[in-house]
Amino acid sequence: MAGYKGNKSFAERFIPMKGDTAQEISRKIVTIVASVVLVAALAILAVYFIKQAQNRAEIEKQREQHNEPTVITQMTTTAPPETEGSVSETEPPPLVMLDNIKSFVEENPDTAGWLTVPGTNIDNVVLQTDNNDYYMDKDFYGNSNKAGQIFIDFRSIINDYDDNQTDNVVIYGHNQADMSMFGSLKRYKIKKENTKNFDFYLEHPTFTFSSLYEEYTYKIIAMFVIEIEPEQTRDGIIFDYHNYINFTKKRTFEDFKENVMKRTAVNTGVDFDENDKFITLSTCSNEFEPSRFVVIARRTRDGESPEVDTSRAELNMDMLEPDYNFIYGR
Repeated sequence: MAGYKGNKSFAERFIPMKGDTAQEISRKIVTIVASVVLVAALAILAVYFIKQAQNRAEIEKQREQHNEPTVITQMTTTAPPETEGSVSETEPPPLVMLDNIKSFVEENPDTAGWLTVPGTNIDNVVLQTDNNDYYMDKDFYGNSNKAGQIFIDFRSIINDYDDNQTDNVVIYGHNQADMSMFGSLKRYKIKKENTKNFDFYLEHPTFTFSSLYEEYTYKIIAMFVIEIEPEQTRDGIIFDYHNYINFTKKRTFEDFKENVMKRTAVNTGVDFDENDKFITLSTCSNEFEPSRFVVIARRTRDGESPEVDTSRAELNMDMLEPDYNFIYGR
């Protein structure tokens, strides 16, 4: 009998058979269930990594497409000079689309521009539609994709003449583990107990955003981790930065500036006022759920150098951080 048991077939070892004891049947069922779970987990993991590889390949393809040599025609907001006998123009000239974005617009009319943050993996097309949900889990072509796309808040306006643009263009992206989308924005993250990324800011104090019509350089003025629900604060008051699209009586520039300056991890030395245009980069953070990591920058002014004197920058060790003790203790 011992020899017979030692030569059992695979089916006899793992599939319940007539004559098996209750203990053997239980063991076999557990083994089968565990095997099925393992295979399913491996399949899900394989699909995840394949999808990540496809995402990276698609992003690289888009970058090559964007970087193809072209003659870029910049938007102009200056009316052409009057000639003798001509009538003064009352409307500005039409906006002229940048050549290196045209092909993206042809493929997807939701294309709103291109964002590049030096020193990170952020070098991506940016989309915008009529809501903030669609590109949370869709790729450039509208296919289902958990990584989503980098996209502009539907309330923000940037693809228009300067006077018509919103004060603050809010851009969202997922904090992807493979560092795609806004996964590498965390390189700017500085907290009181961990200030090592200060050097990264000093080396990368600006980023660029190209709308459909013009390329802009933005100087970073703040970066911080923030709570987004009233229940996460002792007094129920939050800074809803993502709703400061335009400065109004309810959400004034003064409130915006005060909140930004007391929260920023770095006093960058870059001045800003209500006449400036801003971009806010927003992504999920991992301190608690839900939390956000935010980088805010102002556009380089007309005639201003795009360079930043980082010798004026200093860590803000008085930064207002989320009340972690309160949040973790809830």
